[in-house]
Amino acid sequence: MPTIRRSVASLASLTSFEAAARHGSFTLAAAELGVTQAAVSRQIRRLEEDLNTPLFVRSHRRVELTARGQALASVMTEAFGRVAETIEAIREPLVEDTVIVGATLAFSHFWLVPRLSAFRAAHPEIKLRLISEDASFDLRDGRLDVVVRYGEPPFADARSLASQPDEVFPVCSPSLRDRIGPTIALDRILALPLIGLDKTEPEWLSWPRWAALVGLSGAPERAAIQFNHYTDAIYAAMAGEGVVLGWQRLLAGLLAEGKLVRVTDRPATPPESYHVLWPLGRRPSRATGLFTDWLVAQFAPGPA
Repeated sequence: MPTIRRSVASLASLTSFEAAARHGSFTLAAAELGVTQAAVSRQIRRLEEDLNTPLFVRSHRRVELTARGQALASVMTEAFGRVAETIEAIREPLVEDTVIVGATLAFSHFWLVPRLSAFRAAHPEIKLRLISEDASFDLRDGRLDVVVRYGEPPFADARSLASQPDEVFPVCSPSLRDRIGPTIALDRILALPLIGLDKTEPEWLSWPRWAALVGLSGAPERAAIQFNHYTDAIYAAMAGEGVVLGWQRLLAGLLAEGKLVRVTDRPATPPESYHVLWPLGRRPSRATGLFTDWLVAQFAPGPA
């Protein structure tokens, strides 16, 4: 199947031809394209030489399409129009008062969303769009204004504006804790019914890595029940299905409400932290700056 690059020597010549054919004028085409009339004339002459056929009949004050020029122009105008329509259909609108925020499902669900009402009350004019994905965002693709990422800097695609470490410890429902007893020896925890999580990112803490951080060995690679989203794992734990690893800052509300309880007082403190990130090389809008300032303030040292 022939391709455009194989069929013509220059895509710029096609652009000049399409504009001149639509306007019936090299001068008007040049004005639309932001070039000189001579440049348009050269591009069209180059196309005619490439096709070995004239596309315009030139007179002193006007140009007219030849029969072959009309055939090409009808196809080009339709094709360029369809391309333009498709581009507009897929283009994300640039809205200065909208901030697009990225975070994991767990961080959005347990930490960010419960706090958003405070920001929206302070800045009702700013619109927020929250994108929650467990796979790591690449801020170089341009779709996000600010991201909360769990990991260790430096980051190739972003700079960190604030960070917040966390403690991780086993938690379960109060009913399960009543069944297994009020005091659990550390080396008995791995024998309990464990709830695990599929690792979508290497930084996410697994039972074997948590066990190694607190000096235990023998943790199973896969738990008795496994989930691919942390929110599901937490709700299974609240339903009494087993013991799950709990992040203090994510689960502070559930722990305070007594919906989850700690199984041991021995936490692990991973080297990773939560980071507020801006894309490298991007100048933030006023709305993004206001939201980021608020988010950084939420990350300030203090109780979870």
